[in-house]
Amino acid sequence: MTKLQYRGVAYDNATHEQLPTAPVEHVYRGQHFEAPLSHEAAAVDTEVELQYRGQHYHHQVDQAADQVNNG
Repeated sequence: MTKLQYRGVAYDNATHEQLPTAPVEHVYRGQHFEAPLSHEAAAVDTEVELQYRGQHYHHQVDQAADQVNNG
């Protein structure tokens, strides 16, 4: 893999810091949690209707995959 660049500075993505999988205590919006900072992404539920700023969206997994795979 070629090195990536950010603002003209080359870096190797393979050497980035990995988040620990051990649980840590943290607070989000006043709620206390004890969970790892690194976690697997949740599976996509294509039946769920998404909303953002009043606009309705639907999952378009096939179209996104085509865009990624076909460049």
